Amino acid sequence: MALLFSSSLFAGVAIAMPFRKVSFLGITLGVTADKYGAGFSFSYDGALWKKLTASIQRKRRKQMVDKHAADVGKSSSKPVLMNQGSLEEHINSTYWYHTLHFKDGLSTPGQFDQNPILARYCLPERLDGKRVLDVATFDGFWAFEFERRGAREVLALDVEGPADCDYLPSRMAKATEEELSIKFGRGFAIAKAAYHSSVERVICNVYDLSPETFGMFDVVHSGDFLIHLNNPVKALQNIAKVCSEYAIISDVYDPGLDVMGSRKYIQYHGGHNDVTWWSFSLSALRAMIEDAGFSRVELIANFAYGQRGHPENMHHAVFKAYK
Repeated sequence: MALLFSSSLFAGVAIAMPFRKVSFLGITLGVTADKYGAGFSFSYDGALWKKLTASIQRKRRKQMVDKHAADVGKSSSKPVLMNQGSLEEHINSTYWYHTLHFKDGLSTPGQFDQNPILARYCLPERLDGKRVLDVATFDGFWAFEFERRGAREVLALDVEGPADCDYLPSRMAKATEEELSIKFGRGFAIAKAAYHSSVERVICNVYDLSPETFGMFDVVHSGDFLIHLNNPVKALQNIAKVCSEYAIISDVYDPGLDVMGSRKYIQYHGGHNDVTWWSFSLSALRAMIEDAGFSRVELIANFAYGQRGHPENMHHAVFKAYK
């Protein structure tokens, strides 16, 4: 846990002060300064904190694995037949990342609810004639939304299961056959059937995405998955390659990393907690998108939100990137 503070009093002055820190009982106070500015950091990283964090992470990973195994099971890749049980029964028997609303007041208990923040994305009311790609679709909230807005064709891109995610090699080596056999897509299939949707879900890793795989798209959407990739730059470059008009790219960022003036900071997490590899500063995230192959990038919105039932303490940025 860390807090960062900075000052621009020294901007433009050639100060070459190395990083200094003092630690006591797991509490560390650090200070650094150079010609760009000065910064102070306060962190708590003692053995007790590490033990507590590791315990929480282990329990959370086990809960997620158990939930997926129970909800998805070996039949997850098979089509969902809505006559084999009611929609409500299908909803209650499945893990949901997205909150989706259906007729008769039925909704999925998604881990996240994008409905209240949808307007912040400033999507066009109509997407008639547009070919749209939704990257890392999972339950398909965004893919179905683009279809609802009249897109000519929507492809929902996703990996087949956890075995294709960027887990640490050490984590993959310990994975059981049951864990590796889990298949994503059951929630998407349920929603597609309920919506009578024409959205096509395609299996492809974003690292393999290219114009040769599925062609070009007028609009590409990518939401909240760059922090879960060990190579987000490659992913953004591939997204740019298949985009002909613009991309909507959103992700979580850490405002504490933007305190050091114009420098673009990224914090490395190593994929340990919920396959989280990075924390981006807002400026670094924007620069990554620009450098991926887009001619112009606009910050559409930045706001705080959180998981359902949790404090809104996650800082979120939405960019519109033009080719």
